[in-house]
Amino acid sequence: MIGVEAGAVMKVKIFEITLHKLPSGKSPATALEELINEFLSQHPDLQLVATHMSTLVTPAEPNAMPRTEESSIIIFCTLFYTDNGTGDTALCKPSSSFA
Repeated sequence: MIGVEAGAVMKVKIFEITLHKLPSGKSPATALEELINEFLSQHPDLQLVATHMSTLVTPAEPNAMPRTEESSIIIFCTLFYTDNGTGDTALCKPSSSFA
């Protein structure tokens, strides 16, 4: 893979934000930024390889806009990285208080 040293172990961290659980007035972008910055500050040696974002509307409502009282909109942000030998194995903790 481009940008990854031979023998480096690729790791993944997934952040999620559930829109209706955000505090009033807090934007999803700000919430994600805070989560990602906190993670990065705790892992100063990591090398970011790639990112990916996606959204999920549950339950899915075909051919219609989701109704807020019946659905949730969840935003996922995934970081793909190597940790350059920090030995971090605690990556399966809940990723957000907004999830």
